[in-house]
Amino acid sequence: MTNETDKEGEMMKKGKAYVPFRFKMRPIKKMAMFHFHKNPDTEYEAFEFHYIDGEPYGKGFRVLAWRTDGYRDSYVQDTLNLTEEEDIFSIGGKGLKERHVVPFDEAYFEHVDGQLNAGFVFNDKLDRRTVMYVDERIDKDSTPLTWLPSVGNHLAEPHSMPLFFLYNFDFARKRDTDIFLSIDGEMIDVDPFAFPKDFQARYYVEFSTNTVVSNFNEAGRYTLEHVEIDENGIAEGDENTYLYETSNDLYKLKKITVNHDTHPIDLEFEPAFPNHREVMDAKPMYGEFKIRPTGDAGTLKGKYNVVYQQGKAIINLSFPDSWNTPKGANLERVVNSMTPNIKSWYRTYQCTQIVNLEDMDTTIRWKRVDPDRRTRY
Repeated sequence: MTNETDKEGEMMKKGKAYVPFRFKMRPIKKMAMFHFHKNPDTEYEAFEFHYIDGEPYGKGFRVLAWRTDGYRDSYVQDTLNLTEEEDIFSIGGKGLKERHVVPFDEAYFEHVDGQLNAGFVFNDKLDRRTVMYVDERIDKDSTPLTWLPSVGNHLAEPHSMPLFFLYNFDFARKRDTDIFLSIDGEMIDVDPFAFPKDFQARYYVEFSTNTVVSNFNEAGRYTLEHVEIDENGIAEGDENTYLYETSNDLYKLKKITVNHDTHPIDLEFEPAFPNHREVMDAKPMYGEFKIRPTGDAGTLKGKYNVVYQQGKAIINLSFPDSWNTPKGANLERVVNSMTPNIKSWYRTYQCTQIVNLEDMDTTIRWKRVDPDRRTRY
């Protein structure tokens, strides 16, 4: 959705554009999951441990405590400047239930020479001392993976398309590993992982030392971002980079790149997303787009539809296919058999966005749908 421009030889004339979509990177850098579903506490059955680093949040840790009712309680280290909205956008399950800012007596997350050393100590909402640590000392190598957790599978009211990529992903090994979990002085056994990996027995302790978390098109009401386009069709936004092409002297959005030090995320449109002046001609516009993280994480295909109604652009986004990953090894098939919706839940997400073309204010709503009965765009 942009202003008119002209071509000048092979170069474009500088112009300005309104970016139709939001794409925001979250500050989670490392993640570990400690499962104890077979030996649950009265409140919790798993802990999700995050190392957070990014402006304006600061550096610190958070524990998402998986409740037995499917919701999450969040325990945020008091050194972090983390808002409740930031918690909401990075929590899976049924969503956030309780949030507590607490001091951590200990918190660390290291992975040196292929060995995991991570843990935390804090008092929970019932003032119970919670102690968790794992310390691998095995010298044998372990081959890391790239993994996608099913963070959006159980959300009844989605707020965006959550995107969670776990690079350098692995499971903690049993051999030569110290592991300890206690809540209120009661020892709890951490679950074993059902299958060996690299011919090594494992705990059901998942971890990623290069975690990339983003949200596509957060719900809410705001004014579209206004960016400057250079002669190469490139615009630098607050957090993202945008690529435009021209057709009939109009800019059209071809690609969004979510900037990241090691694993940026691309969203590519085919054909390019239409200019708002085209939409005002009252001719429906259709197309596809792909969300493509770097590395071997795979892609997600979506479809877009844009129509004009009484001074507004109505944008519909749907996701007809499951997440497509490269053909994986046996471990991927094993984990998929344990969590069968790990890729198919993306198909149940649908977005409606309304843009007032006079002032470029927009409203975004997401909902869950039956993927086999939804409207096809």
